[in-house]
Amino acid sequence: MEEDLKIARQIQQGLLPLQLPDIPAYELAAINLPSRQVGGDYYDVIPLDEHRFVIAIGDVSGKGTPAALLMSNVQASLRALAPLGGTLPSTTKRINDLTCKNTGGDKFITLIWGILDPSQHLFRYVNAGHNHPFLLRQDGTVERLSAGGLILGMMTTAGPYEEGTVAIGRGDVLFFFTDGVSEAMNGRDEDFTEERLDAVLRSLRGASVSEVIDSVEKSVSDHVGEAPQADDLTMLALKRLA
Repeated sequence: MEEDLKIARQIQQGLLPLQLPDIPAYELAAINLPSRQVGGDYYDVIPLDEHRFVIAIGDVSGKGTPAALLMSNVQASLRALAPLGGTLPSTTKRINDLTCKNTGGDKFITLIWGILDPSQHLFRYVNAGHNHPFLLRQDGTVERLSAGGLILGMMTTAGPYEEGTVAIGRGDVLFFFTDGVSEAMNGRDEDFTEERLDAVLRSLRGASVSEVIDSVEKSVSDHVGEAPQADDLTMLALKRLA
C-alpha cells in the first residue's frame, strides 16, 4: 500500500503544472502542500492561446486518495471543456452536472476558474462555492471575487452560474487559496481565519508573488506551531507587472 500511495502521489503531482506558463506582463507563483501523501486540492494555469489563459483552483471535500481521484476527474473535465469555446457559466454547468453523475451527490467540490486576457488585463471568472480570492489593488484597497453559484457535485445545475469580471491594474495582485490556509488550526483549536489572511496580504503591498506566498505560508506555519497539518494547503498568486 505504501508503494501504491507513493506512485499515486507521483501521478497526482504530475497533474499539477510542472512549470507555470509565461504570461506577458505578469508573474505567477503557486504552492501545493497535501496533508497526506495525496490530496484533494488542485490548481492549474492552462494556455488557450497567446491572449487567453485559464486559471483555476479547487478543493474536494475530504482528504486522501478518494479526494485525489475526484479532483483528477474535475481537472480532466476542465481541461477538455475549457478550450471548446463555451461561456464560463455554461462550461461550469457541464462540469457540475458531470461531477454529480460521477459521484452520486455524496461528495462536493469548490472551484473558482476563469480566463485571463493579458492584452486587456481582464479576468472573467465563475466561483462555484470556493473561498473568495483576494484582489489586492496597488492603492491598498482589497476586492473579493464572489460571483458564481452552487458548489460542484451536490446537485445538477438548477439555475445559471453568474460570471464576474475584474480589471487588473499595474501592480495589482490576485491571490487564490484553499481553506487549508484560512482553516489551518493550532493546538488551541484556533483557525488562522480569513481575517488574519487579509491582514497579512495587506501588509505585503508591493511584494512579488513569491514573497506573498512565502510570507503567507510562514504566517500560517507560525500560527499552527507544532500542531499537525490537518488539511491540504494550496495557494496561487498572480501579479500584473506592466
